[in-house]
Amino acid sequence: MNNYFSRILLLFLLGLGLCGTALATTPPTGRPLAEVLNPDGTLKAGTNGSFDARAFRMRTAPDGRPVFSPMGTTGTGDERWADGFGLPNGASEVVQTVVRAGTDVYIGGNFTAVGNVAANRLARWNGTTWSSLGTGAANGVNAGVLSLVVAGNGDVYAGGYFTQAGGAAANNIARWDGTAWSTLGTGAANGVNGNVNALAIAVNGDVYAGGRFTQAGGAAASSIARWNGTAWSSLGTGAANGVNVDVRALAMAGNGDVYAGGGFTVAGGVAAVRVARWNGTAWSSLGSGAANGVNLDVCALAIAVNGDVYAGGYFTQAGGAAANNIARWNGTAWSSLGSGAANGVNAGVLALVVAGNGDVYAGGRFTLAGGAAAGGVARWNGTAWSSLGSGATNGVNADVVALAVAGNGAVYAGGGFTLAGGATANRVARWNGTAWSNLGTGPANGVNGYINALVVAGNGDVYAGGYFTQAGGAAANNIARWNGTAWSSLGSGAANGVNSYVNALAIAVNGDVYAGGNFTQAGGVAAGGVACWNGTAWSNLGTGPVIGVTAGVVGGVNALAIAGNGDVYAGGGFTQTGGEVPGGVARRNGTAWSSLGTGLATGTFSSYVFALAIAVNGDVYAGGNFTQAGGVATGGVARWNGTAWSSLGSGTANGVNGYINALVVAGNGDVYAGGRFTQAGGAAANSIARWNGTAWSSLGSGAANGVNGNARTLVLAGSGDVYAGGGFTRAGGVAAGGVARWNGTAWSNLGTGNNDIIFSMATGPTGKLYIGGDFTATGDGSKVMVNFGIYDPNAPLATKATAAMPAAQLFPNPAHGTATLRLPASTPRLPLTLTDALGRTVRCYPAPAGPDAALDLRGVPAGVYVVGCGQLTQRLVVE
Repeated sequence: MNNYFSRILLLFLLGLGLCGTALATTPPTGRPLAEVLNPDGTLKAGTNGSFDARAFRMRTAPDGRPVFSPMGTTGTGDERWADGFGLPNGASEVVQTVVRAGTDVYIGGNFTAVGNVAANRLARWNGTTWSSLGTGAANGVNAGVLSLVVAGNGDVYAGGYFTQAGGAAANNIARWDGTAWSTLGTGAANGVNGNVNALAIAVNGDVYAGGRFTQAGGAAASSIARWNGTAWSSLGTGAANGVNVDVRALAMAGNGDVYAGGGFTVAGGVAAVRVARWNGTAWSSLGSGAANGVNLDVCALAIAVNGDVYAGGYFTQAGGAAANNIARWNGTAWSSLGSGAANGVNAGVLALVVAGNGDVYAGGRFTLAGGAAAGGVARWNGTAWSSLGSGATNGVNADVVALAVAGNGAVYAGGGFTLAGGATANRVARWNGTAWSNLGTGPANGVNGYINALVVAGNGDVYAGGYFTQAGGAAANNIARWNGTAWSSLGSGAANGVNSYVNALAIAVNGDVYAGGNFTQAGGVAAGGVACWNGTAWSNLGTGPVIGVTAGVVGGVNALAIAGNGDVYAGGGFTQTGGEVPGGVARRNGTAWSSLGTGLATGTFSSYVFALAIAVNGDVYAGGNFTQAGGVATGGVARWNGTAWSSLGSGTANGVNGYINALVVAGNGDVYAGGRFTQAGGAAANSIARWNGTAWSSLGSGAANGVNGNARTLVLAGSGDVYAGGGFTRAGGVAAGGVARWNGTAWSNLGTGNNDIIFSMATGPTGKLYIGGDFTATGDGSKVMVNFGIYDPNAPLATKATAAMPAAQLFPNPAHGTATLRLPASTPRLPLTLTDALGRTVRCYPAPAGPDAALDLRGVPAGVYVVGCGQLTQRLVVE
């Protein structure tokens, strides 16, 4: 360990008390360690000082750097899961709401990871790093967040469709005070009884909630209600309180008036079409007569400093006049933003915000604003529309559903996009008036979409296929390569990879990678659902009028396998390959496609091939949801011996009673099948079973055999053990978060597993297990793994701490002039040292004759020190 890191390490030992002795009763006085940590747990450059590290555990990186992680957050066995697979810039799922508070930005939505941080649907950006709202697996809330507001005192209110906040019951709305979550109201009737779509906050701190509910705090409240800090109340009285349909947007005027927008036509018993005003006493419409309001739904509202109200949504008229999806109410009349047929925008407006200078920013699903190109977000300066950015990459590449503006004019956008201004930005981005930037930096090697297929090459490189545009820091269209350190695309430029889903991967002996899916191009080359990457370029499998595979009713390629002679087998829902009609499974011999007999009974949604596996003897096994193979009755699985199809088992109970997603063949010829079924060969088998060539058997005995959900993927370890992944929570009765291991006798879990579904797995030459799917973290949320993870079964598990040495006493502490160290009777009497925060020895003391050692501190500068006696150390503050 180099000198710099050894000094830093000692500095943190002062706060940690890691030497097996009890700390003195005085708590550490340093700053929180979290303030100086990078997202990966390493120290920020230039860190110096004393820090309180009591809530962290420390490990040493290969280069000697200390790496810190919160204590008590890693479940047993999770040490074997690799860390650092978050997203480098943004959120794992859609961001539904963005709010600015001082220098902080809060986001809410459907995500469970942001950057390298596990954050359940809520997160805070402080300008440098992301953090969750709360700690541990119960941080944030347990389901979607649709709206956020921040009070003047910094409290954050979140609304959506959740039932827990911080692990405690909270009905669709909750408050974060910077430290803990609390409900709005007490008991079972806290919050509201339906979705909260919108929030607004008054100057006096009252919170207004709008959505689709009928009660607030247990009392009647029709889709809108007010929380005064103590109790809920409706806006209006009697049966006519609130509005008659859902509220989707709220805005608070400077005079305290509340504006609501949505799908309603009545507010407080008064006709008010999709937008209305509450003045604290009564409801009123915006406009008069039948043409008041707008003619279709309002999704967003914003109010300018002068009181003008802007409404956005999916309408074509405001106040009876043409207005394309956005309009302005000046207190008297409605007007469009722009003139003529090109006024407004060409599709729905989902978000609005007004800057301090009066500019209006709109976000949504549109591609034109004022007739000019504008990718999902645009600015109205009072006279004309303009895009945010220029050229084909202006704006973002998908919906914008949330906007916020900072005091300096910077605009923050949230939504479902993955690009902003042509650069990667996962669902949240910032516009500074000139250019777009993402929120987040530093290493993070997750994938921004789900992974359906994995395969490992002989050199250990991992290939991943699915539906994504970014892997780590690399732009990668639906397929990418992991070399153990970084991701890279297969091909260069915008045409890298393939142009749609990858469902299956296979690798040939020569290293060529075959991909199957629903795509029509690979590297810019026409390729109907199947293509080959030779390490340099893509090629299709076939020429002429039918290239590769033409999608049938179900469509595409779902499975690939390569025989020892190099033949490629493809399975799916297709009905044609290269002019042949194979019935869901086909073989390519390097030159041409051919069918396997008359194929399988496919062609409808309930009849397809999802899995292929090849035995050592060349037999091909196909699994799926078909009922016939080559005219032979088969229960979702069949064997092709090169000449004919046969079932696995006889009679009506052959195969399984559901469908098969995965197949693997062991070296001894045993076939393992995973899917969604309860019987194999007529015997009980929960979603996974073994065929030994003669009969089926379950993996485990009794009612708890197999797994309790869908087994989506199987892979064999070098030892012959079977890994199963999918959507289950238990294997053989053992808690297992979507992944488990069968050793031939019993099931075991892989730590806490994962927090969502695993679609694919592969093992490497060193025994590591690679997983892909639609997940964001380990089961307990302690390690972030966005759609890709690595489990090393050979990594050491954390050992239990050795029994603590008997406690020493150091008093007084803090001290001035003198202090006494009282040693336990079992502690050897050795010379003592006094060391400063940089590891320098300041004083030496002789070994004490008895239990007490007197420490002369005269002339010692004020600061934090360590008193050492052999292996025993104590932290001492000198005043």
